Amino acid sequence: MSAHTTHPVAANVGVSAYGRSEPTFETVMNMTSIDEQAAVLALTMATHDKPWHHTARAIAAAGSARKLFDGELDGLQDNDKAHAAAISGTVRHDDLDRARELISSMGSRGVGLVTVLDEDYPGNMFWTNSYQPFLWVRGHLAPEDHRSVAVVGEHDREHAAAAARILSAAGLTVVAPLHTEFGITVHENAGRTWGVLDRGMDQLQRSGRYATVADQVAERGALVSPFWPATIATDRTAALTPIVTCGSAAIVYVVDGRANGFSQRHVTDALKTGKPVFVPQQLHQEQPWVAQAGFRGGITAVQDIDDFCQQAVNLVDMASQPTMF
Repeated sequence: MSAHTTHPVAANVGVSAYGRSEPTFETVMNMTSIDEQAAVLALTMATHDKPWHHTARAIAAAGSARKLFDGELDGLQDNDKAHAAAISGTVRHDDLDRARELISSMGSRGVGLVTVLDEDYPGNMFWTNSYQPFLWVRGHLAPEDHRSVAVVGEHDREHAAAAARILSAAGLTVVAPLHTEFGITVHENAGRTWGVLDRGMDQLQRSGRYATVADQVAERGALVSPFWPATIATDRTAALTPIVTCGSAAIVYVVDGRANGFSQRHVTDALKTGKPVFVPQQLHQEQPWVAQAGFRGGITAVQDIDDFCQQAVNLVDMASQPTMF
């Protein structure tokens, strides 16, 4: 299956981008062979000199990770071909075996793998320049997740809680990082959510409020990690979470944020990929970086949360028909 013939672009992310509502380890294996998924992991492991999205793009363009693993590079553009040749020349069949073992081990613990070749890979992600080659998922993906809003911010948790409740009541999936007090508040007050991790699945806390919220998110939505399971949380991993937070959502809502802070990183990433960004009027008026970031368009100031929610619902519903490419 070629990802470039099945996934929609921009905010046009219909149900076809997701396939089934509750992918399990077994059904994912039926969707894309374990050899293909293992090859995606092996090629990613071999990617050392460039960000992983270069590998994701080459795999998606080829429509098969196993072809690239075997050195079949016909049909790729020059940049993708050069990158694919470099990484395929370093992988070995032992790498495939280790990848299969990892997939099996994680599956036995209730964590599924979704790769750039799978129907369940979030269609919204394909509009980002930095879409990742794979995501580990604890919980389940659902067809309605294309109707999603990322809620990000830094301090105003009361506003975040209200936004999460109203968006959930409108039937939208809420996406938020799950490594800050702000993010935890969003998840505690929303219905169905995606919790984007700043670490690998094996590094989740086993007790405390964080663990409790993570379990709740997995039960009613999905925990998502773009990292190897054993990856610990660092400043670098935290800096990469906006790629998935903004990429998997159709719209981004920024509650608050200071210059050069957490929120601004999300806004920058969202605007680069053409995702609509909404902010409260107060934030737009009080923080010069907001106006500067949106001087070419892409940022809309709203009067209140109800105003934003109405616009968000209209926007995702208008963009619900998939566009093929």
